[in-house]
Amino acid sequence: MGTIAVFLPLTGLFSNNTNLSIYGIESTQIYSPAGIFIISILVFKGIVAYGLWFEQEWAPKAATADAGLGIAICMIMMCIIPFTVDNFNFTIRLELVPLYFYFQKMRQIQNVWEAI
Repeated sequence: MGTIAVFLPLTGLFSNNTNLSIYGIESTQIYSPAGIFIISILVFKGIVAYGLWFEQEWAPKAATADAGLGIAICMIMMCIIPFTVDNFNFTIRLELVPLYFYFQKMRQIQNVWEAI
């Protein structure tokens, strides 16, 4: 998905309606602030996946940051945005469950990776 996200801005030149969504942030336009933010999150996730796949030194720290960022965005979208923006409904973000386990596992891997 990270590789595809790099090419999404090109599709925005030909399409006016592209559905993007991650962690409760939704956009139908690539060139909106939300759309650019979603694409940048996806590109970051692609970079982290590359680092983990090829066992780069920096990968566990980046993955921990990725998980922490995801948890923070989910919490903001779940607990703050519904009370500050009109026409926005409260939803429970179930992404928090796998993000928590991802965060814990990356912290464990980071300790092992740094010990080597």
